[in-house]
Amino acid sequence: MIEINTYIGQKELGTYEENKEAADAFFVPVTSKEALAVIDSISSRNIDRGLNGAIVIQVDQNKLTTLSDWDDLDLLWTGLVTMGLDYLQNGGYGASYSSINGLEWSIKKVQAKPKNLLLFHSKRPNAFYDGEIETSVLIEIKATLSEMEFLQKIVSSAGNFLYLRQKDTRTQHLAAFREKYNELKHLVYIQ
Repeated sequence: MIEINTYIGQKELGTYEENKEAADAFFVPVTSKEALAVIDSISSRNIDRGLNGAIVIQVDQNKLTTLSDWDDLDLLWTGLVTMGLDYLQNGGYGASYSSINGLEWSIKKVQAKPKNLLLFHSKRPNAFYDGEIETSVLIEIKATLSEMEFLQKIVSSAGNFLYLRQKDTRTQHLAAFREKYNELKHLVYIQ
C-alpha cells in the first residue's frame, strides 16, 4: 500500500533531526485541524516566505522520503506533480529537481504484467554531515511501485494540499501548481 502524506513545519526546520518526539513538535499533517492555524501563524510572521514542510512517501512500512526531506512545500508539490505529468507525457520518465535543499526524485516505467510498474528513485545530497570523514553523505532510495496506484496517490494527496493552500491568503505561487495538478488529474483518470 502506497501512502503520500504532507506535513507542514510549524517551527524553524533548520535544526530538525529526525526522531518521533521531534516530528510531533516540528510538523503537523495538512489533513489535521491545526494545519490552517499553523499556516496563518506562519503567514503573519513571513508574508512572502515559503511554506516549509515535507512530503512523506511510504510503501507498506518503508519510507521512501522522510520528514528530513523538508523543503518549500509549494516547490515540492509542483515538482512531484510535474514529475507525474512528465512521466505520462514523455514515454514513462519524469524527474523533479525543484527544491531548495537539492532533493532529486524520479520515476521510470518498468514493463511488467499484469500491470505496469514504475521505479521511484529518491536522492538526498548532503543528507547529513559525517564528522568522522568530514564530508556530507548522500542518501539514495529506490523502490518499485504500482504505476497507477502511485499516480492516483499523487493526485489524491496533491488535492489535499491544494485544498488547504486555497484557504491560505498567500496563494499567488499556486497558479502553475494548480494548472499542472488539473492536467495530471485528467490524464490519470482517463487511462
